[in-house]
Amino acid sequence: MLRKIIKLLPQNLLVYMYKHMPFAKLKNWIVYRAQQKFLVAVLGVITNEKGQVLLLHHVYRDKPWGIPGGWMELECPESGLTREIYEETKLIVNITGLAKAIYGKSPNRIELVFKGVISDGEFAPSAEISNIMYCNVDEWPEGLPDNQKLLIKEILS
Repeated sequence: MLRKIIKLLPQNLLVYMYKHMPFAKLKNWIVYRAQQKFLVAVLGVITNEKGQVLLLHHVYRDKPWGIPGGWMELECPESGLTREIYEETKLIVNITGLAKAIYGKSPNRIELVFKGVISDGEFAPSAEISNIMYCNVDEWPEGLPDNQKLLIKEILS
């Protein structure tokens, strides 16, 4: 409702109000409520010392194999990805950089895709991940979605 009202106001009036509104918490509350919302996912193309790609077997997917990832909490993206991987596998990774940002729908989201390497840990299954594997590019397991195959190849090329 607030978003619809604010969209009716002229942009220059909104800028003036924002600049001169004395209450920072109220101003931030209004701005937050007036903006569209979307989720932020963090994904990783993670490799081992041989350059093989880490794939996880997700227990809840029709095509169960995929790269690690999850939804960010109130944290920096790299921390979110390392947390997700550790929670799901007990593997410790070193994030080496942001490789790509993707906009997606259903749900509206931004996917931040990072590159990284395994640094430590021993795999332990979780409620979401039943197994892991390392594979060479183009030696994919049955059940890895085509869009992830393309993404992995793009990131590693």
